[in-house]
Parts: sequence; C-alpha cells; structure tokens
Amino acid sequence: MRNDAIKRDRGGRSVPASHSDALDEARLWREPPREPELMDNRRERLLPVIAAIIAVVFGAMALIGLREKIVRVVPFATALYSAIGLKVNAAGLDLRGVSSRIVTEGAHRVLTVEGEIVNLRRASNRVPPMALAVRGADGRERYAWTAAAPKMRLAAGESVRFRARLASPPSEGTEVQVRFASLDGEAEKSTR
Repeated sequence: MRNDAIKRDRGGRSVPASHSDALDEARLWREPPREPELMDNRRERLLPVIAAIIAVVFGAMALIGLREKIVRVVPFATALYSAIGLKVNAAGLDLRGVSSRIVTEGAHRVLTVEGEIVNLRRASNRVPPMALAVRGADGRERYAWTAAAPKMRLAAGESVRFRARLASPPSEGTEVQVRFASLDGEAEKSTR
C-alpha cells in the first residue's frame, strides 16, 4: 500500500484513504440529533427559569393573601400595600351603613351616629373602642370623642349595631368620621 493511500483517523490509527473519506463524509452528512435529545437539552436549560417564575408567582400570592398577618408583624408594610393599591384591614373589622343625623331633644341639638360593626375574620375578634370626629367643610377636626363598642368581642362573621351620641355638636361640622381608636393610622374609617 502506498503512503498517500493511507490516512490517519482521529485516534491515530492507520485507515485506508477510501475508508477515511467515507468516515469524513459520514460525519459531514450524519443525522441531526434526535428530537428527544433536543427536548432534554431545552428542558435542562429552562428548568431554572420555570422554577424562578413559579417561585415569584407563589411569593406574590403569599404577599397578597397574607397581607393582614404581614402588617401585624411589620406595621410599616401598610404603606407599601397602599402604594400599590391594596387595602389592608389589620383589625379584621368593617364599619358598614354608617349614618349621622342631628335631632333636637328639648332645647338641645344632639348628633347621633349609627352603623354596624362586622367581624371579617373566621375566628372570634376583639372590638376596640370607636373614635369619632366631627370635621368642618375645610376638613379640619372640630371635635373628637371615643365611644365603647356595644360588644367587646364578636364571633366569626358576627355583626353588631352601634349608636354614638354627642350633645351640642359644633355648628360648623359638616361630616363625621368613625374609626377604631386603638388602630390609629391603620384604622378602618367611615365618613358620613
């Protein structure tokens, strides 16, 4: 055999030239990778991305769904939730149907504020005192007072009607604000 008729393969072995050409041509025209191999490679590359997306979605759902509990532990989180437009009710109570009117009893005017306190939780809930404020047309507080809730505790989903009265209310008062006293800035408010 002539030297020019012998070529070396990648392993350094002597291969006849015609056989070596056949190997090169086979490599050149070899079959593309099978579909399952491509899918396995794609899955391996996408798995961390999919896991990260799932973690972000579940994390966001937890931050939204557990916001009441989060605010109890981290009170300043209320501002963050408010900034993105989500309401946080730390008390688990709601004021509904709040109305106010002035009635005359003898020679005196009396402001009467009525409404309903509703427990939104699935468990018994303590009801703090109510803080009421009479505000003027400019929004400034004219007079403020507190009133005890008719019940100190409400069962899950229970509601109770309340009535608060103020003798000789300020004449320049135009609205009444009702909130829960112990909640300060985080209060559930109702203005009538």
